[in-house]
Amino acid sequence: MKEDRLMTLTGILAAIMGILSFSVGRWIMGGVIMLLAFGIFWNRGFGKFNDRSIYEKLIPTDLTIDELYGKLKDIETPLGKAWIAQHKGFEGDSIVFGPNVFKDCVIISRKGAKLDVKHITLIDNIIRSEADEYRFRGFIDPKETEVTPKRYAIFASFKVASVMLVQHLTELIETLDKDRTAEVPGEFDIFRFYYHNSSEGYFMDEEGNKILVAENSYHPFRARVLDPNADDADGSEGEMASVCPRSFNGKNVVIDSAGYDFLANGEHFGNITRSKQDGRDVFTADTDAGVFIIKSLPACTRANVSFNYTVEMDGELKAVIGGSPNLLFETTGYCQNDLILSYDDDYLVLYAALELFIMTLNKKYLK
Repeated sequence: MKEDRLMTLTGILAAIMGILSFSVGRWIMGGVIMLLAFGIFWNRGFGKFNDRSIYEKLIPTDLTIDELYGKLKDIETPLGKAWIAQHKGFEGDSIVFGPNVFKDCVIISRKGAKLDVKHITLIDNIIRSEADEYRFRGFIDPKETEVTPKRYAIFASFKVASVMLVQHLTELIETLDKDRTAEVPGEFDIFRFYYHNSSEGYFMDEEGNKILVAENSYHPFRARVLDPNADDADGSEGEMASVCPRSFNGKNVVIDSAGYDFLANGEHFGNITRSKQDGRDVFTADTDAGVFIIKSLPACTRANVSFNYTVEMDGELKAVIGGSPNLLFETTGYCQNDLILSYDDDYLVLYAALELFIMTLNKKYLK
């Protein structure tokens, strides 16, 4: 909540400075500052606190921590199973998921009449018994580790996964608040990890296996994935999926309103349209496999993932794709570094094609 208030205050101050610049006739400076203010509020999100905050959610409920722990303790998550500790910022016990090697934790605590579900990395604030000290060993120290695109993507994937865990725990608690007998899943958000950076041109898995070939450019517009095992992986016969704009203007810029064609193995597979919902991007991919809804999320600043999207089908989360543009690595120089959290590998090629398409369309892909 402190981060939310700070970002709000920064946006308000920027807007005031922009208005003052206009009042003294400094139109260009005022315009630049107002654009900055707009960008701050864009990344802050709109609506109520829960709608715009990705790191913390508040849930009005009389569920006790003990009651909730009894229901959540056996759920497998990317941060492991729940355990009980205390947190310096809250009274009483807290439910803790984590920490992982990157110090990611999701904690659930009582805050007055509400439960607070929050992603944290400041593990010194967790008060634990000696019996739980083993959970706080083996952390990765970034200062002593060479940061490569792969390592950074893994780091970022857990930040994004933690954000999704906050969201899904919130939804579950809201369900349990209405119905204490509601079914609790055996696992939450267990994902398979894939990443892609522009210096290599492949989608890879955690073991470094080359899963797909990535190919894209803005002029001419191209966003396609190919089979790395095909004899002509650089040619049309190796193409597995692609997205093609239907129309361009005189400057060869994509015209959104015309829509996009989704191709699979060279054949028409579906249509993609772009719209806005609550000020954020929404892509609808109506395909032969079903209708996929791709929605943008607020920037995951703790991972420098500024273009992250959920991919849903029939209301079920299938994947999260995220982009970290313009990162500098000692091993590769500047490159785009993207990731996919896949909850259903049956549609992995589709996720990869969507990731390339959206990042290229937004001109966030760096060659």
